[in-house]
Amino acid sequence: MLNELALVEDLINHGRYVEARERTLNLRNDASVDALRVNQLLALSTSKCGSPELALEYLTGLYERFPDDPETAGILGGIYKSIFRKQQSTRYALLSRDTYAKNFEQTGNYYTGINAASMSVIAGKTQQGRELANRIISQLEKTASSEWEWASLAEAYLLTKNRDQAVAAYSKARQLIGTDWGKVLSIHNQLWLLNHYLPVPKEVLRIFAPPVVVAFAGHMIDAPGRTTPRFPAALEQRIKDSIRSAIRTLQASIGYCSLACGGDILFAEVMAEEGGEVHVVIPFKQEDFVDTSIRFAGDHWIERFMLLQQKYPTTFITHDTYGGNDDLFSLLGRVIFGSAILRSQTYHQEPFLITVLSEIDMKRREGGTRDTVQLWPFPQRHTNINPDIMLAPGQPATPGLPSQPYTRTFIPNRPVLYTACIDLSSVLPMEVERITKLIKSLAGEEQLSFKVYEEQGEAILLGLETEIGLMDIVRAVWNSTAPFKTEKPLRVGLHAAPIYVNATAEDHNLKALSSISQFTPTGSICSSFGFAAVLALYPKKFQLDYVGVIKLNGDQTNSDLYQVTFK
Repeated sequence: MLNELALVEDLINHGRYVEARERTLNLRNDASVDALRVNQLLALSTSKCGSPELALEYLTGLYERFPDDPETAGILGGIYKSIFRKQQSTRYALLSRDTYAKNFEQTGNYYTGINAASMSVIAGKTQQGRELANRIISQLEKTASSEWEWASLAEAYLLTKNRDQAVAAYSKARQLIGTDWGKVLSIHNQLWLLNHYLPVPKEVLRIFAPPVVVAFAGHMIDAPGRTTPRFPAALEQRIKDSIRSAIRTLQASIGYCSLACGGDILFAEVMAEEGGEVHVVIPFKQEDFVDTSIRFAGDHWIERFMLLQQKYPTTFITHDTYGGNDDLFSLLGRVIFGSAILRSQTYHQEPFLITVLSEIDMKRREGGTRDTVQLWPFPQRHTNINPDIMLAPGQPATPGLPSQPYTRTFIPNRPVLYTACIDLSSVLPMEVERITKLIKSLAGEEQLSFKVYEEQGEAILLGLETEIGLMDIVRAVWNSTAPFKTEKPLRVGLHAAPIYVNATAEDHNLKALSSISQFTPTGSICSSFGFAAVLALYPKKFQLDYVGVIKLNGDQTNSDLYQVTFK
């Protein structure tokens, strides 16, 4: 059982909060397991899932039994702090402060001590906060060695207005942390909170400035024999140099891209050479992607693809075959852009977009990359590298015989759909009939065509070709259900994927949708990563909060889970 508890801890450390919570719920009934640790982990994972109020129910009784345990007090104080941040209620700030302070007086633990000091200041008990901070300084000033000890000492200096010492201690903590962005984010979030209650020096904010996130989209290298040059092989080095200049100008640390030959691979290579993180998104089965987007340019591009794909984390939108479905490329662009937005949101900032796009080509063509770029919600944070200005008059085409086109095995009736599973099992029977009629009437009013509509027991499955069309229906159903109650009696799962519309009962992507719905708590809307990334392109319409990682039953792959809230 020790191994099982260690596994739960590992899941939490890697952000897989939903799985951790499910495991701890199962362990609660096992008498051979350390009940204290199980309930600590249950409360912690539940709070990390975005439900600190429920976590509080798990932990309050435990805290009464073990008031001297620093771990229990630390988790409980953190839960109170999370509720305070959600509700902005001074009551919870004081509860957090009192929990931390009581344990500090009993144990002398520096972690609960520094949190007691900060929460005192936040709750308006400034003098008490400074007194506690001075005690932390006395405790750690000569003994600090780990990054957390230095960060706690720095925070104590900050609370006592010892500016120079705070800057020096935070610098030491930052040096020890290195490129562990999770730890950077933790301290950044604490400084973000404190800055609302006392002035945090700009030097400190710069030390823990969050990393700059960049999304990328760009042309593939011209295929051999292309008659009108756009991105000929001769421009490869100049384009690469321009990408490097843009990355350095933005001081980008984290990049999201695909790995088609040309712009994608060049961007990934430069990010890697500059010491940044690279996150790869592939739209469908890898072999098909190589055949459609790399092979025509030569084996050396395939080799570069393999080196990058094996080295950096890769997200597959689907493991299905391409099947001639170009909508998957459109979804690819949206997911890359949305991934960068979701990552930036954790740092309270907006991402940048770098593109390598012919402006002549963009004016001439409609759809595809052009439409995706137009969806970018931060046009002032977009840098385009235009290959048109690099083309010499009479620029020759890429030499070589025309490449053999990829032979498409077209799969009919398998469009990319935005799908919802609306679970009505907790809704009154009379309400089920009303909701069913509402959904059908809304589709008619909006002139929307359901590609999928199925009533499966106590759930309704919907599939549309537009994300906003689907979300308008979900919003209407959501708002019409128990309109005077904050807790809705239904739950909704969301997923984006290619769907076999003529064989929906067997479609594994719809089975994945069902598993998302099963993990979704009653009163919530939760989305797979792909759909959440698309919704991130509409920051004024939707709020997206990370929940954790789940396994999709349909294809046995993992997916990040996000809670969706209408703005």
